Amino acid sequence: MRPHAKTLVLLLAGSLLLAGCKSNYGEPKTRVNHYPQCYQPVQQLREDENLTARSTAVGAAGGALLGALIGGLATGKVEGALAGAVAGGATGAVAGNIYGKSEQKNRDAAYLHAYARQLGADAASMNRAAAAAKVAGKCYDDQFRLAANLYRSGRISRLEFQDRYAEIRSGLEETAYILNDTAAVMAKRDAEYQRALAADYVNAPSRASAGKKAPPRASRQSEITTRASAWKDSHQELEKARHDTNTRISRLDEAVRNELG
Repeated sequence: MRPHAKTLVLLLAGSLLLAGCKSNYGEPKTRVNHYPQCYQPVQQLREDENLTARSTAVGAAGGALLGALIGGLATGKVEGALAGAVAGGATGAVAGNIYGKSEQKNRDAAYLHAYARQLGADAASMNRAAAAAKVAGKCYDDQFRLAANLYRSGRISRLEFQDRYAEIRSGLEETAYILNDTAAVMAKRDAEYQRALAADYVNAPSRASAGKKAPPRASRQSEITTRASAWKDSHQELEKARHDTNTRISRLDEAVRNELG
């Protein structure tokens, strides 16, 4: 195997190892004593992060691989393939695939397929985070009202009420942290997507290859437009969930102050 080819294989293998990295969410922050049912959606998001990490690693590998193909075909050299892999792996499965676009417009069908798939995966990730936040938030709201009623009626002590609220607040804070982390990742992806949409490579007509007829440009653009619209809707829902979670924390803090005097 040539040295450059070995380097390319190592690059792609290394990108797959990203799935084993430490959690972006950090260690669990909530000590669950009273409300496991409310924390369960947050716990599920933590477990789903492993799936998301694997998807991200595969996406990076896909970006590197397509970048290598484009770079190699554009230059006719292994060095070009390696440079394409570096470009593809560095910026993920979106911007990296633009490498060599002016020379390889016949590859945009495969690129757009990967682009659309990544849009869909990101939208699903945001939808899960927003849905988990809604379920956890409603559960904590209900349990807070119940705890407040128990305190007012004298069935639990002031200390017990404070302890229960500490768990509720911690669960909401952890939810907010995960939402903020997800939003930060998606902000970076959004910039990548915008660069991709602005590139001529995305809008260029493709040439038929291997005797197969290439799909019409309008069809490709329609798929991207549909996926991009869904991504935008999911992003808005994520931002709404972030706002609602932060507002809920402030509202419950004030309610506790009023209850305790």
